[in-house]
Amino acid sequence: MHLPLLFARRYLRSRKSFSVINTTTTVSSVALGVAVAAMVVLMSVVNGFNSLLNTIHDTTEADLVIAPARGATFPVEELPRGVVESVEGVAACSYYLEESIMAEYDGRQMPATLRGVDEHYTQVVPLADSGMVWYGGWQLVHGERRKAVVGFDLDNLFADGYSVRNAALHGKLSVHALRRENISSLLPISAIRTVEVGHAGTLSDAATELTGHLFVSLDVAEELLSAKGRASAVAIRLSSGAKMARVQKELQGTVGEGFVVENRYQRNEVLYKAMRVEKVAIFTILLLVTLIAAVSVIGSLVMLVIEKRNDTATLYAIGARHSFVQRVFTLEGVLIGLRGAFWGMIGGLAVCFAQMQWGLVKMPGSTFLVENYPVEVHWGDIVVIVVAVVAVNYVITKLTVRRMVPKINKPDETRF
Repeated sequence: MHLPLLFARRYLRSRKSFSVINTTTTVSSVALGVAVAAMVVLMSVVNGFNSLLNTIHDTTEADLVIAPARGATFPVEELPRGVVESVEGVAACSYYLEESIMAEYDGRQMPATLRGVDEHYTQVVPLADSGMVWYGGWQLVHGERRKAVVGFDLDNLFADGYSVRNAALHGKLSVHALRRENISSLLPISAIRTVEVGHAGTLSDAATELTGHLFVSLDVAEELLSAKGRASAVAIRLSSGAKMARVQKELQGTVGEGFVVENRYQRNEVLYKAMRVEKVAIFTILLLVTLIAAVSVIGSLVMLVIEKRNDTATLYAIGARHSFVQRVFTLEGVLIGLRGAFWGMIGGLAVCFAQMQWGLVKMPGSTFLVENYPVEVHWGDIVVIVVAVVAVNYVITKLTVRRMVPKINKPDETRF
């Protein structure tokens, strides 16, 4: 066995002359353990929220979207459905027309984003089958009646109370938009086009990206926006097992430079970048807290060096080098840190798995997203946390031992 490690383990396990050394050593390990446990728990919570957001995007956004490189809309005939679906890996596609509008119900008005979708939309974005419809249902056409599904924020157009909401399902929602044709300056009111649709249902607040959207059938949007035969984008769902990057590249080559093919991560680049920055920031802040906790090891090492000065003198007398004695106390500090990191990791993982299994900590307030704080353990994060904590502890220990262990013996031929 490595001799300095043997000494360090014995010093860690043996009873010290002063009980205060035992106490400070234990406190040092506990302080590091609490810091590691906090890092494990908080990083796992961040992972849980990130996974929750990804799950929501899976049910509210298309895998890929083809949009015109210039302009807001394009003629559908420029990009036939057969051309898009001929690309390997494309399971379904849907054309939609999108524009900013003003929604009105019973004298109350609210700006919104109109999205007119074709009959294939729910095959691409599974809003109807994913439990995202809070009340009512996904039914944009019912016989000759034209209906709309609104985002959660637009539910404020309807007064509170189930009875009013139930009545609103049978009411008329007015949708106003600016005309695209030439308009007369003498009659500015003619610049506004209006259609009326029934209220079919409301999306839950889980559809975070769609809270301000109003969904109608594509023909209603074409009529309102005077955009017959045009679309804003093509939403695409990939086949199971298809590689997003490969299909995206092949689609881009198929549609040409007149269109841009983006995945959901590119369309939400700012959000996903913010999520990554947030995770790094949390890790950095907690690592600084760990640094403060690791400073407590200094006190333990100082008192241990003082208590073992007779042992140190004996080691020098039998020919041990100064570097050998330094390694003994350095390994002692590392073992204190490893003990704290190990039990902190165990404690943090226990809290995470308890939260995953029983949901001990509830989300504050009422929410339709999740009832408990989401937690997801990434073993890569655990490895990074342990390595970072051990590295910080080692640096602090090394600097402390270098200053505290006196260099008594002179360089000579040593046996150790």
